Amino acid sequence: MFAEITPRSVAAVEPIWRLLGNRHAADLLLWVVITAPVLLSDEVPYGSRLSLPAVRLVDVVVLTLAVVVARRLPFLAAVLPASVAIAVSSDLYSQQLLLGQLAFAFLLGRRTGGRQAAWQLGAALATVGVTFAVANPSRSEAEEWFNLASGLVLQFVLPWTAGQCARQYAELIRAGWDLAERLEQEHDLVAHQVRLRERARIAADMHDSLGHELSLIAVRAAALQVDPGIGASGRQAADELRQAAASATERLHQIIGMLGEDGDEPPIAPAGDTIESLVRRVADSGVAVTLADSSRVPVPEATARAAYRVVQEALTNATKHAPAADIAVTMRDETQDEQVLVVDVVNGTPPKAPLRNDGPPGYGLIGLDERVRLVGGTLDVRTADGGFAVTARLPLEPVGAPSPAAAPTSSRALAAARRRLWRGLVGSVVAPGAMIAILILLYVANFDRG
Repeated sequence: MFAEITPRSVAAVEPIWRLLGNRHAADLLLWVVITAPVLLSDEVPYGSRLSLPAVRLVDVVVLTLAVVVARRLPFLAAVLPASVAIAVSSDLYSQQLLLGQLAFAFLLGRRTGGRQAAWQLGAALATVGVTFAVANPSRSEAEEWFNLASGLVLQFVLPWTAGQCARQYAELIRAGWDLAERLEQEHDLVAHQVRLRERARIAADMHDSLGHELSLIAVRAAALQVDPGIGASGRQAADELRQAAASATERLHQIIGMLGEDGDEPPIAPAGDTIESLVRRVADSGVAVTLADSSRVPVPEATARAAYRVVQEALTNATKHAPAADIAVTMRDETQDEQVLVVDVVNGTPPKAPLRNDGPPGYGLIGLDERVRLVGGTLDVRTADGGFAVTARLPLEPVGAPSPAAAPTSSRALAAARRRLWRGLVGSVVAPGAMIAILILLYVANFDRG
């Protein structure tokens, strides 16, 4: 029977997990584990050029150095134990350094990803091979190289592959959490939109049911106030009624304003603001932005406001995520099946740091896509030459709004996670497969030679 997991047992184990989560404690534990065979062994490695105390000293120093540089330079940490084993005993296998070789080969695969992982593995194998050739200039038989390649597969490539699999598993777990976060954000966004629709419905109901009646009351009170058939007291009562109706109308407008979106602020730009003046203000603030407008066709009001919002949101994102990058705003007419206004906002790579596109998207682009869709246009957001590009195609004639985009954010995130996982798995399998193929060729060549 399995022991029951209780809050007390979890509390007892929690300090251990916290200790292992500390990088310095984890490195110290790794150092203790891999140096234990060196300190406990009382045998000199076969073919060693050094005495037992000298071997212990060299191995402890090498393993300590490897632990120190393993996080920043995993390639160097993986190469050091294997190279020292060959330099000391002319052979890759060393009973004292074997555990360190396996551990650092695993960490090399765990801490490097993508194409860099395969290149570092190849460079590490080549470095060990060169060390073997330099340490054994007179040993050039195919059998000896076959034994070296076999040892590299067992002591280096297989642990590296295990590290790559562990990395892919961790990335898959991280992608799952990111997907859950995106789903939660989408759920919050839907709830937010539902609240906004309900607020708008309440505001419309209040405006329709109360606004008209209050206006009629104020008009009738004003008519009574100038009616010669009533006395002074009647005119005073009518004036008070008119003022009460006006005050109630003002309070109604305030309540309707409170039903707007949380955090709404009064618009800073004037109602008739243009893209030219918007770009001019941004350029006056020190941003390197240019505008090229080659459109010559009159633009409807709804399309002009949508184009303004596209440029406004794109400039906001560019100045926020790509500071000091050059920004180009382009507007032009295109005629294919229909005449459209094309608005492009492209920013280059920031000079201080590469453009990052991590994390879930915000609501700005989602709202912008809805604004463009409502006028019958399409919005395309993509990376371009190390920067970012936003392209909107807006019809110059009123059309019906198309249906929203079919793929939600969570679906795109899941598809991207699957692609990254498959690329990582393929990269992890190619290197061991290539090494095994080389071993087979060496074995066949040696067999035919014998």
